[in-house]
Amino acid sequence: MIAARSTVGSFTSWFCKFRRDTGGNTMIMFALSIVPIVGAVGAAVDYSAANSTKAALQAAADSAALGTIKAASSLQADQLQSMVQGVVSASFNRPNITPTTGATYDAASNTVTVKASGTFKPTFMTVAGVSQMDVSATAKATIGAKKWQVCVMVTSPDENHTLMVKGDSQINFTNCMVQVNTLNWDAVEARDTSFIHSTNGVNCFVGDIHYGDVKPPKDPTCTFFPDPFASYTVPTNSCTYTNKVVSTAQTLSPGTYCGGINISKDVVFSPGVYYIQDGDLTITGSANVTANKVTFLISGANSNLNITTSGTLTMSPSTDAGQWSGFLFYYDPPSALNNKKVKEGKNYIKSAKLNGSGIIYLVHQILNLGDGAVVNINPGSIIADFILPDGGSRLNLTGTLNSPLAVLNSMQKTGATSGGPVLVQ
Repeated sequence: MIAARSTVGSFTSWFCKFRRDTGGNTMIMFALSIVPIVGAVGAAVDYSAANSTKAALQAAADSAALGTIKAASSLQADQLQSMVQGVVSASFNRPNITPTTGATYDAASNTVTVKASGTFKPTFMTVAGVSQMDVSATAKATIGAKKWQVCVMVTSPDENHTLMVKGDSQINFTNCMVQVNTLNWDAVEARDTSFIHSTNGVNCFVGDIHYGDVKPPKDPTCTFFPDPFASYTVPTNSCTYTNKVVSTAQTLSPGTYCGGINISKDVVFSPGVYYIQDGDLTITGSANVTANKVTFLISGANSNLNITTSGTLTMSPSTDAGQWSGFLFYYDPPSALNNKKVKEGKNYIKSAKLNGSGIIYLVHQILNLGDGAVVNINPGSIIADFILPDGGSRLNLTGTLNSPLAVLNSMQKTGATSGGPVLVQ
């Protein structure tokens, strides 16, 4: 269009000079030059229109590729072609041009390729012998990768039934990836009427589902996700309290609790970090627990969670505890320098209703849920060797990529094909 305007402007200027010119040869010169000038202007107009047509055809091809990629793997070749033709015809608004299309699907790369072509008939360039101009477009689309928060990571590499639900229990995951790093063919299982369901999520099982109601199916391209906190070590501190027993309602203060804490009455944990060394965190009876902005660091021999209260636990992690910020529970893993714990220690949450957020870290440990326990973690993650709900229990975990808990950013992984349609050409 710029070229057209320039040519027209030059012609106008020249024509004005022609009107003022009284020379005898001006008419002859004008007659000789008018044809190429008009031809140049017409060529610029036709070229601009052809470019506009090509851009519209490219947009239609892009729409067709993006609109068919999700269904392409389940379509026959003629069905894909028909679907692509329909999208191109609906998107391409040039009444004098009927585009032809071709479509192919490559299963190996999960890619749809759309080719569209048409013939543009110029208005002015026909006087120069150009009766048509071919235009074409190619578009390729695939399913792009999507980043997820890993809301569960099962870390045992070679045991069986590491993520198993039974006894009319349920696991519900929302907006997250479930990562099971167990290679066995029976790593994941849902027995009887129990189930494991993910809503708006992906199941990344390195091993396989033995049987049961597990949705969605495993991602066939799943890979290991390394433990981002494996190098963390809980320090050993001098005892602030020893063999603490809470038999009357009271408020506890941060510190080091050697021999653990035994709670049977309502308790409030003041904000801060609680070191529990060489003993259990035991909560029994009908005790209710409030622990907001609290982090429990558990280490030493025979230290486990033993929660069997019929009461309610309301918990959130500390946000100003340095590297421990965002952890609700951190169970110190064994290492060459600090091999404190027995592998596969058992941790219990029974009967209780736990509403919390943050990370529950129980590597080399078993997390058992039972007796109708309800555990709601939103947002957050559980990392353990085994997660085993039973006895009508419920585990509900919600993930997010926008949590104020910075530590959850370490629990993010990009899936292979779990995002939306994207153009690759």
